[in-house]
Formats: sequence, structure tokens, C-alpha cells
Amino acid sequence: MEVILMSRGNILVTDYAEEVLKWMKKTESESIPWKGNSPQLNVRLYLVDLIRIVCETLKLNVLTTHLAVYLLDRFMETHRISKQQLKLASLTTILIAAKFEEAEEKIPSITDLNSLVNNKYSLKLFNSMEQYILKSFNWNVGKVTAAHFAEFYLTRGIIVGDTMKGITITNKLQASKLLWKETLDFLDRSIQDYLFLQWPSTQVAAACLACGRVNCDILPTWPLPLETTTGYTLQMLSQIMDELFRIYEKDQKAVTAVVSPVTQITNE
Repeated sequence: MEVILMSRGNILVTDYAEEVLKWMKKTESESIPWKGNSPQLNVRLYLVDLIRIVCETLKLNVLTTHLAVYLLDRFMETHRISKQQLKLASLTTILIAAKFEEAEEKIPSITDLNSLVNNKYSLKLFNSMEQYILKSFNWNVGKVTAAHFAEFYLTRGIIVGDTMKGITITNKLQASKLLWKETLDFLDRSIQDYLFLQWPSTQVAAACLACGRVNCDILPTWPLPLETTTGYTLQMLSQIMDELFRIYEKDQKAVTAVVSPVTQITNE
């Protein structure tokens, strides 16, 4: 089956779907484990929100956002970052992730990033932080995240015989777009709470897809082809799904003020 994936901003088309997924899972198994020892855990949500807002403002893709958060989490795990440089570290992970995930013309400049925080840092500080973070990863920042797995799973997200709102799906493209939108919403929630770091990214991605299918009212919720592709039964995903829906329902009930993303990050 032909699979289309995004890699370094270019379309990668391959007929070797199983090999791609096997490589992704192997790469994840070699990733730096997260142990919850970060001395900055109390400000993690604020920093993740900063990354999300900046990526949205600069129209960077979801793979960049998730990779930036991954890099920040692992960097904070082993480094005590001064309060004055927390934003700098977060912005730098975006720069590194964008260089890996975005097309060349989409990679933001240091000036672009700095302007979103009132030009708080010098070019020298940005460059120093970038070198420091890269060295801490031994220059190996080609990591796979839940967004990467979800992108792969979504190529098989709609199964022949699926129904949506009780009607057999005939427009697969339209159904896939709706499913991607809902899955993306749950992926976004999964990076906001470090609770989800206890599970493998591939499992979190599968749970996000399952939640997306539930919200799209697609039945069956988790057909055998998806169980086979992901390697997870619905029961194996249930705990993560419960947590995702808990956050989803909390968000649905919340009443928040509408604030311009740029205004929000520059005023903090």
C-alpha cells in the first residue's frame, strides 16, 4: 500500500508501509526515556503553550510543534534552565524542529522568533542555546513523536465499511479530513499534560485516532485493520482515551477569554 509521509518538508512516497512503521517504532524505542525528573515541571504547560502559539502564529506544521515539545521535555529532564532563559530554550527547540521538519522556505529565522517575545534575546544567545541543545542530543534530533505516528495511522484511518453517523462512508476524502481535524485536536491535548509522557508515542497516537473516530461518530470505533496496523486493542488504549476525554470535557466546559496569540506571548 502506498503511504505518503512528510519528511523535512518534502513529500516522501513509499510502497513499503510496514517497513516505514517498523523503522518508526525502532526509532522510538531508542529515544531518550522520560522519567519526570525535570526541575521545571511546574512551568512546563506554560512553555508548551508558548511553543504551540508560536508554531500556530508562524504557520508551522504539527510535526514541528510535537518535535519541539519532545526536545524541550528531554532537554529540561537533564538541565536546570534559568528562569530568564526558559523562553529562549523553548524558542530554540522550535528553530531546531523546524529545520528538521519544514520546507526550507518555512523555517523561521531567529529574528522571526525573537520578534514574538519583544526581541528579548540577542543573536549570540540564540546561537549559543542552539549549539547547547544540539550537543545535549549528540546532534541526533530526528525523533518520532505521537504526531508522526498519527500521520502514518491516518493514511489508514478510514476503513472500508465504516459508517459515520450511521451512514456508510462513500466520500473517503471528506471523511479523512474530518477525522484528521478531530485527531489533531486530541494530539494537541496530549502534549499539554506530561501525564501522557508515561506511554509510548505510538500508543498515544493510536489513542488520539480512536478518540477522533469516536468524536466523528465513526463505527466500528476500532476495527481489526487499525488494531493490526497499530498493534493496540481498544482495551489497551482505554486508559489513555479516558484521560484525553477527561481533558476534552474539561475544555468544553471552560469559558476562556479570547486573546490574540501574539499579544499573549509578548505580554507575559
